[in-house]
Amino acid sequence: MGCPMGCPYRRLDDRPPGCNVALTHTYGGLAMRLSVRWNRLSSRVGVAGACCSLALAALACSSPVEPRAGVTLLVTNGSCQSGQCDPLEVLAFPSVQPNTPGGFWSLDLGTITTAQKCFTLPPTAQFKVVGQHSDGGADTVTYTWTNASGLSLGALPPTQPRIQASPTTSAFVPATAAGWRIDVPSGVQATPDNACTT
Repeated sequence: MGCPMGCPYRRLDDRPPGCNVALTHTYGGLAMRLSVRWNRLSSRVGVAGACCSLALAALACSSPVEPRAGVTLLVTNGSCQSGQCDPLEVLAFPSVQPNTPGGFWSLDLGTITTAQKCFTLPPTAQFKVVGQHSDGGADTVTYTWTNASGLSLGALPPTQPRIQASPTTSAFVPATAAGWRIDVPSGVQATPDNACTT
């Protein structure tokens, strides 16, 4: 039986048992592929993500802004004490989210090990969901995000599995300013700023 790949917000329970789902994420020329086997027990993984995805998608659909190159994000590491900072992996979560059991689609902006670091946000990114049929065929759905659409942020220790990552800030539209700033891991809203230097 094939995998229904039409609506990105289909309930996870609608996916037939035994369906193989492969996820391919392309960002900065690097492609990553995750293949998981769907079963009823894993349906709980994406329920919260599906709700969050709908909220972020609403923001994405209402933006009249054009994509913009060179948008920066100045990140302040809130874990620093007495000159010692915990490393944190900074993740960006596009508003275009597929409803899959593999967790949220995120862009790895990099790791911050100092008090502050400047990142450049990508102007666009793609995520591919490949539904594999039992007969060897496959259906591919491509999700495209641009920085004229909503984006949320999150951070986690590099040792923590990325599949557990989720956004911790409100969504913002990067292309509406030359630069942004945020404190991690405690910040809940990125604020517009001048472009920083990477």
